Amino acid sequence: MVVYQPVAGSLGGRVELRLDGCEVATAAVSICVSFRTATLYYVHVAAEHRRLGYGRTLVAAAVARAPTYRWTAPLPSGPAAQSFRARIAMRRTGAPRVHTGAADLRQ
Repeated sequence: MVVYQPVAGSLGGRVELRLDGCEVATAAVSICVSFRTATLYYVHVAAEHRRLGYGRTLVAAAVARAPTYRWTAPLPSGPAAQSFRARIAMRRTGAPRVHTGAADLRQ
């Protein structure tokens, strides 16, 4: 498991799962310290590694970074993504927040 901090000027961080040095799954997240909210933007697992729990592992790793925050996730398009999204306990994305500066964000 590898956690990538956001590059300067961006809002999103990334959690990646690697097997034998190869990326097999990734999740994009954004955490807002000011509003104590976090968004799971997407989870992608390589087709040959699906249905093995890797997606749920990424979600758990992302939530562990801010366990007391209010987590949301947008509804994805596509049947496989929608099926996965239905199996994780996460609220739909609400109204966007207005941030006062980079100090408000932590990824």
